[in-house]
Amino acid sequence: MGRLDYSTKVSREGMDQIHAAGGADFTAKQFDWILKKMKEIGGAAPGNITVLDLRGETHGLIDGNVFMRWIPNNYVNEGKPTEEVVASEKKLVDSLKGKGTVEMYATDDRWSADIAKPKLSFKSPKLQTEEELVKSTGASYYRLATTNHFRPDDHEVDLYVDFMKKLPEDRWLFIHCYAGEGRTTNFMVMTDIFKNYKKASFDDIAARQGLIGPVDVRAELAVTGKTHYKMKASVERRIFLEQFYLYAKDTDFSKPWSQWARARGICLKYYPDF
Repeated sequence: MGRLDYSTKVSREGMDQIHAAGGADFTAKQFDWILKKMKEIGGAAPGNITVLDLRGETHGLIDGNVFMRWIPNNYVNEGKPTEEVVASEKKLVDSLKGKGTVEMYATDDRWSADIAKPKLSFKSPKLQTEEELVKSTGASYYRLATTNHFRPDDHEVDLYVDFMKKLPEDRWLFIHCYAGEGRTTNFMVMTDIFKNYKKASFDDIAARQGLIGPVDVRAELAVTGKTHYKMKASVERRIFLEQFYLYAKDTDFSKPWSQWARARGICLKYYPDF
């Protein structure tokens, strides 16, 4: 595949019905800004907004600031189902509530595992899960624990399809992961497919989401600059999304993704081994 060519007009058929925005994780103040912008752009009040949190990493808020558990490559909770991640995360946040002092490390930058010193010390802090923050504003919340860099596991795809089938047509989504790039783009494409697989081709959906956001899922690896495990993950995400589009066309979402995929011998579930 060569460099992507946008000289041909990309269809925007069905885009006005997607009702979705995407981004990175957020502090309490940033979420207030997100709600304000979604009101300005889409006319959506908090009661008509659902946050779709894609982070597989254990995270929460302390005095309105985001904290998380960190390991190299951001693989915290890799391979664990959403239900297990949510339960363990709530247990951690609850265990910190009521403590007189909570200390945490800062990292040198957003992607570094190198610890900056000294520790951050919070006196009688307010601890929240993201779900608690979101619901305190009147918005609703849904979690899918997906692993950084990789396509969602089959269980999470099934949860997503069930979630979308129950979502009111006029409900707005704010979809986010850690940086607002890989996982967020995957699910923006999936949401466009869910809403518009009868109206637009896969190429049109991938192209228009690539034009809106930072990633075109069809991009050649040489263009993305990805190497090693990220290269393999990029290929698998693209293949998965193409298959998800075929699944939509074939089933109209009348059966679970995992059932459809197993019947066709599609083995796309991947766990990194490095």
